[in-house]
Amino acid sequence: MPTLTPHEKRLHNTNLRLREALERLVKGIPTHPDLQKRSYRLTVAALAREARVGRNAIYTNHRSIIEDLHRASERKIIPEKLAVWEDKLAQQHALIQVMQIEERRMVTENAVLLKRILEAEKEVERQKRHNARMIAERDRAVKPVPLPQGQKS
Repeated sequence: MPTLTPHEKRLHNTNLRLREALERLVKGIPTHPDLQKRSYRLTVAALAREARVGRNAIYTNHRSIIEDLHRASERKIIPEKLAVWEDKLAQQHALIQVMQIEERRMVTENAVLLKRILEAEKEVERQKRHNARMIAERDRAVKPVPLPQGQKS
């Protein structure tokens, strides 16, 4: 087995830490104090916090873990530790919060799209008026003009 350079060792160790952190987050048993105190979503920030690495390290050197993170969040895995109804209730509250955040994001996105539509409609009306002026000007330019009759002496 070839000897790893210090950089390769760091990458390998960070990858192991990220995989273990992802597994803990999916199971619902995070070790980071901030994640234990409150509900969390499966995000790159939560993964970085749990693995105690920087987010830039994940985006730069560990893109595959991001795909795994997205797949885990799409599966909507229910943590194994949810045995008591209080835990299930807490999970439901967390899910409600996530959905409310997503709803606010969608409302904001819809507002932005509506604003773009209204601006586009204004631009269309402006272009129609401009086009009408240009057609009128062209029609005036093309219209035959009677030449004045020369005076006979």
